[in-house]
Amino acid sequence: MARRLRAMYNWRADGPGDRPFARLFCFKYSGITGGRAMANRIKHIALQTENPAETAEWYKTVFGLDELRRSPADSGEEGVWLTDGYIYFAILKMGSEDAPNLGEGSSTVKGVHHIGFYVDDLDEAVATVEDNGATECPGSSKANRKYKGPDGLMIDLRFRGWDEQIRARSTLYELTEAPPAKTAGAAD
Repeated sequence: MARRLRAMYNWRADGPGDRPFARLFCFKYSGITGGRAMANRIKHIALQTENPAETAEWYKTVFGLDELRRSPADSGEEGVWLTDGYIYFAILKMGSEDAPNLGEGSSTVKGVHHIGFYVDDLDEAVATVEDNGATECPGSSKANRKYKGPDGLMIDLRFRGWDEQIRARSTLYELTEAPPAKTAGAAD
C-alpha cells in the first residue's frame, strides 16, 4: 500500500516541495515512515442518551466543550456533536438509527463505561462537576476523582496523565550502553 501511495502522490524523500497538498501526502511530514502507517487515533466517542441536547449542555457547561452541530439543527433531539479540539464526542438519541439500543445503562451493561478528562485545575473541576449535580463514585482518590454524571455515565477527572501514573507506580531503570559485541574469531 505504501508503494502505491508513494506513486500516486509523487512522494519524494527530500521533503514535500511545493506541490499542492504536498505536506498532506508526504510520508516524511505526515507521520508515515518506512512504509508503515502512523499509530491509530481515537476519532470519536459516541454516547447514547434519552435527551442528547440536555446531556450536551451539561458537558458544555462543565468541561467547556464546543458544539460542532446538532440534528435537527433547532433542537438537537436526535444528536449533538461536541469536541475538545482533538476528538469528537457524539451524544445520540438512544434507540435511533445511529445509536441502536444495546442494553440497559450505558455504564453497567454495554456501551461507554466512563469518560476521562484531563483538567488544568482538579479542585476547580471537582467544584464545577459537583455544582452541576454530579455525585462522587466509590473508588475516587485525591489524584483521580470519579463522578456519576448525566445518564449515570462515570466521569473520570485527572490532573496527571497515565504516563505520570505509570511512572509513579513503576520501578524506573536507567538504560546504559551495552558493551560491544564480540565477533567470531576475535582475540580477547
